Amino acid sequence: MILLYLVYCTVSAISDVKFAFLNLFRHKRRTLSIITAMILGGVAIFIYGGFINYSFWILKEQTVRTNVGHLQIYHQAYFDTANKSKSIIDNYAELKTNILENPELSDYIDTISGQLEFSGIVSQYEQETASYFSAIGIEPLPALKLGAFDQLITGSDLSRVQLSEVTLGSGLARTLNAQYGDWLDLLVINTQGGQGALSLKVRGIFESGIKDYDDVAIKIPLTTAQRMMDTAGVNKVVILLHNESDLAIFIDKLQHYIAQKQLPLVIKDWQSLSLFYRQVDGLLSGIYFFIKVIVALIVVFMISNALTMSIIERTREITTWRAIGLKPWHVTKLFILEGSFIGLIGGIGSLIIGFILATLINLKGIAMPPSPGQTQGYIAFIKTDSIELILVTFALPMLTASFASILPALRAAKLNIADAFKFA
Repeated sequence: MILLYLVYCTVSAISDVKFAFLNLFRHKRRTLSIITAMILGGVAIFIYGGFINYSFWILKEQTVRTNVGHLQIYHQAYFDTANKSKSIIDNYAELKTNILENPELSDYIDTISGQLEFSGIVSQYEQETASYFSAIGIEPLPALKLGAFDQLITGSDLSRVQLSEVTLGSGLARTLNAQYGDWLDLLVINTQGGQGALSLKVRGIFESGIKDYDDVAIKIPLTTAQRMMDTAGVNKVVILLHNESDLAIFIDKLQHYIAQKQLPLVIKDWQSLSLFYRQVDGLLSGIYFFIKVIVALIVVFMISNALTMSIIERTREITTWRAIGLKPWHVTKLFILEGSFIGLIGGIGSLIIGFILATLINLKGIAMPPSPGQTQGYIAFIKTDSIELILVTFALPMLTASFASILPALRAAKLNIADAFKFA
């Protein structure tokens, strides 16, 4: 809006624009100090905003690709009972086939996989160790994408052929003193209320970075998990899309499909399932908003003070304008143009220096400590491809500078000509 106003003034009154721009150089030191402060604030917004954007992106990817996906399908009773065995999607194979054969749905899907959750006791006879475990039965091939952020410490991922092999979380492996190739005995209560037991071989040990999860986690091929739990169903169906931007459209289409088929299913997107992500989002967004407010206030007070000082120093000049016939609104426009030019220079400078500084930081990144509840740190970068971030960095100095110039400009326009000529 301010930029359009400058363009309009340039076209309709080029002399006013030239006059307002040249007035910036009448007090070079004052103008430079204001623009420098604006650029420092704009760069702070740009760098911190880019850091937050990267943090959100990496946290989102970690959440989505830790067996969560972009959305999940549950039996409608899943969230109403603590006994997950009573909320099984029995017709999983048929449901998966029908979804993949529906062109309105399948075109959006990158990966679809059923998961079966259960828990029990695991022991290693030779080491005389035992522990509680929380297992997830997964399809090995889709798991390569859905579990992409789990880092293998030793061994390999689940096999599509060797269905008697499992992978362990690093914490559980230490508790059991289990190594690659060891045999473990698993005991569970199946969906029918009976006991299920199997001896399974350790194929690999992984680390997700989330200590509480790694201390109890076991990944088992889905068919083996279904055999242990005496069911052909799953607890949930996880779907990963080609593009996250299609999530809202896909959910609408999937909900229409479920309603049309009258299936007892509910859909949950990844954000509603990730409390930690929402908490971090709220915290960092609040800090970012606070920084923008502080920078805006600093800019408003600095420019307002500078223009007020300029009005005091140029009182006789302003009244001379009025005496030769310049209208009050014209005087107001000249001072608003001055403030707008300061904001324009500050916005452009913030972007240029912000991009240069971000590029230098991204050469090595920023070593970050582990997030709360996690065991692995990460290297953070400044994400600069956000149109919103660029617009905010450019627009905030423009808007605040223009807003700050309004009150001094109105004050200049209201000067009494007769009294002002007496000003020494």
